[in-house]
Amino acid sequence: MGVAVARQLSGYRAAVLLGWAVSSNWTRPILFIAYSLLRPVSMALILAVMYTVITGNAAATRPYLAFLIIGTAFWSFIQEGVSEFANGILEDRGRYHILKYAYIAPLGFPIYLVGRATSKLASAAASVVIVLLVGAFALHLGINPLQIDYPLLVAACLLAFVSVIAFAITFSTMLLAGRDTNGYGDIIAQFLYLFSGAIFPISVLPGPIAWIASLSPLPYWLELCRRAILHARVYQMFPNMSDGEVLLRLVVATAGTVLLGYILFRFTDRRARRLGHIDMEVNW
Repeated sequence: MGVAVARQLSGYRAAVLLGWAVSSNWTRPILFIAYSLLRPVSMALILAVMYTVITGNAAATRPYLAFLIIGTAFWSFIQEGVSEFANGILEDRGRYHILKYAYIAPLGFPIYLVGRATSKLASAAASVVIVLLVGAFALHLGINPLQIDYPLLVAACLLAFVSVIAFAITFSTMLLAGRDTNGYGDIIAQFLYLFSGAIFPISVLPGPIAWIASLSPLPYWLELCRRAILHARVYQMFPNMSDGEVLLRLVVATAGTVLLGYILFRFTDRRARRLGHIDMEVNW
């Protein structure tokens, strides 16, 4: 039993390192880290400049600026965990032709996928910290590391990570059915960007769309992140809910995402094996 667990952990570690190497295109770590950090920082600063120009830097608008910056910071997890992960799996099949070998390896294909997804989320974590530091010291959003509710923040992020990994794995296996699906990961990530509450509350969406968005764990995750960091000093999407109620909704939405993702993954996995999608030649 212990040997089997050690073998799985070793394979998981190898998948994480492979994901990091492929994502960085085998470049020097310092150069890749600099690029990974500058991209979200530049996005946050662009949003801050646009918002300041539009609102005239009025003091009353500071809570909503904090809403934008924190949403942008944590969105790195979705960008890396969904878009970059899906593109990476498609590259493993179509560009590097190694997906079929990972599929038949003793490690187990789900462990390989989780390891690849973990490497994406790990690189996004550093981006979140840097953007929050920029918000605290450059944009003066009032972020105090000593006042952050870390238990609430960690609980919300762990649940969100489970949801993101489940969604990303399911989505990437669905994309294996296509012969030319490069870029679809970016499309779905931008779609989620609009319906997650990252840049505006989901209440401004049309009624049916807002209801569909409320079924996702992402709005509740971002809401808890904002509350944990700035408490009542930030615009809230669910002002009538307590932290516990929002956390409960996040738990339920995460469980639903994992269950639905598992069902779809089993279906798409069997279909991919039956139709030869794992080693299919694609247009690169």
